Amino acid sequence: MAFDATALKHFATGDAAARFVADEVIQACAKAIEADGVFHWVLAGGSTPELCYRLLCGADMDWAKVHVWFGDERALESGHPDRNETMARHALLDHVAILQENIHSIGFTNGTQAAAEAYAKDIATIKTFDLVMLGMGEDGHTASLFPNHDTLNSNDLTVAEFDSPKPPSERVSMGFKALNNHKQCFILATGASKKDVLQDINNGADFPITFIENAVWVVDHAAW
Repeated sequence: MAFDATALKHFATGDAAARFVADEVIQACAKAIEADGVFHWVLAGGSTPELCYRLLCGADMDWAKVHVWFGDERALESGHPDRNETMARHALLDHVAILQENIHSIGFTNGTQAAAEAYAKDIATIKTFDLVMLGMGEDGHTASLFPNHDTLNSNDLTVAEFDSPKPPSERVSMGFKALNNHKQCFILATGASKKDVLQDINNGADFPITFIENAVWVVDHAAW
């Protein structure tokens, strides 16, 4: 799938990129709540999304009407410091008036495959995501959708990953079917470590991240 360089937002620093996305979240939240009474938002892991979350701690958002979802999660116990949910809670969710039942966690009590199936059932209850935030790895992966893995061919809402190239090996990820079911999507690709893969993408290479549709790419000077 071709990379659309016209859908790229360029910022001097990762901080500025995070601030832009934070402002977009605030606007999307207000718009969704006005239209439908609810805001469904998919969170990403990573340092730039974390900064974005911290910037939103004091945001004027109707948190009682916000539902947060996770693009992927590591198969670790609740509260583990390496879980994306733990990061999001420390950076934002524990500091705002969001309802706990509106934080859609991925639980692994019954194993990774069961976690994926349960999360798919949860996702299936909503029509679409209002805003999806995604990061990108140095290998072009996004969420826990890795290059050359069978999970890339899945048409399921979620996939169970048992052989992640980065520990832990087991994870649950939203599949492309879920991630592409959005009204808005922002891909945050910042920092010098993303420069090579972004150059490859700009030259036409396909990676898991390039199969995300209708996304706005948010980059900083170090990455682009």
